[in-house]
Amino acid sequence: MSDAHKKRAIQAAKHLLMLWLLFLLQIMVFPRLRIVGIAPLLLPVAVVSIALFWGQNWGAMMGLFAGVISDAAFSGHTILFTVLLTACGFGIGYLSQRILSRGFPSHTLCSLLALILIAFCQMFPLLVFHRQPPLSLLAVGILQTAYSMLFVLPLYYVGRGRKRRL
Repeated sequence: MSDAHKKRAIQAAKHLLMLWLLFLLQIMVFPRLRIVGIAPLLLPVAVVSIALFWGQNWGAMMGLFAGVISDAAFSGHTILFTVLLTACGFGIGYLSQRILSRGFPSHTLCSLLALILIAFCQMFPLLVFHRQPPLSLLAVGILQTAYSMLFVLPLYYVGRGRKRRL
């Protein structure tokens, strides 16, 4: 195995370990730190960070991993997080290689958009099929997004820490 392949394998292992640790925090610690019954989502922000600094392939791979473990833990029978996090990782990685700057404002905006998309996709079936009140769903989505946005700064440095030049 060449040195480049070893470095990529080590970096992939670091990203996977970081996502796994964030996942454990998300399912073990933050349910105990709920604010008005809402826990933050850390993995979407971490996937945005990886995708922004490491590109579309890394973003898609880490989004797939984060999505699979999220779906296994939270929903069990859907692939919502798998599809959304993989698509967000690929899309943001693609845009970061062509259009977006790799700075904190781009990271913040992309994290916000990813969290809003996830909140909407979580609310949609409840709104359409279960006829839940739209204002209460909107309030939950806004609170979850706001709580999750508190972790944008620390997770920005996770992805940026040892960024690769594309």
